[in-house]
Amino acid sequence: MAEIIAKTNNKCGRQGPKPSPRIDLTPMVDLGFLLITFFIFTTSLSEPRNMEIQMPAEGGPPTELAHHTAMTIFLSNHHHLLYYSGMDAMNNQFDKLTETGFNNDGIRNALLNHVSNVKKAIASGLKGSSVNDLPFVIIKAGPKSDYGDLVNLLDELMITNTGNYALMDLTTDEAKEIESRAH
Repeated sequence: MAEIIAKTNNKCGRQGPKPSPRIDLTPMVDLGFLLITFFIFTTSLSEPRNMEIQMPAEGGPPTELAHHTAMTIFLSNHHHLLYYSGMDAMNNQFDKLTETGFNNDGIRNALLNHVSNVKKAIASGLKGSSVNDLPFVIIKAGPKSDYGDLVNLLDELMITNTGNYALMDLTTDEAKEIESRAH
């Protein structure tokens, strides 16, 4: 605590003018340096993380996908997602679309199941599979989808450690299907 030290101006000890107080600010300076040190230390620890996006060369060759690695997710309105995987995704089997959301049993479980299915296909020696195969997710946003849903889906991809994905435009048939299933 800061102390007030009174000095008397009178050397004889007589009652003289009021002594002038002196406040010791050393503890306050110490506290200030501690706070500055704390804030500098915490700001250097909380550096923002970013995601790397690799864009293909324009006019380059299309990316080839094995059917067992493909999963297509459609972003619809009102936080609804539609997805299919495997041969259904490669052949646009709209009747095989599964509807889900961002709830506890939603898209995270679907992504984890997809990763598991890719690993099972490799382990079983599925024709056309390779030990280098990785799950690949194609994301297609509907015209009435929410940008926040795309961000949430990218977060789910990071959580499930699904690093290979692409953002693509809807085809006309896909847009009609998404619109017909909109709530």
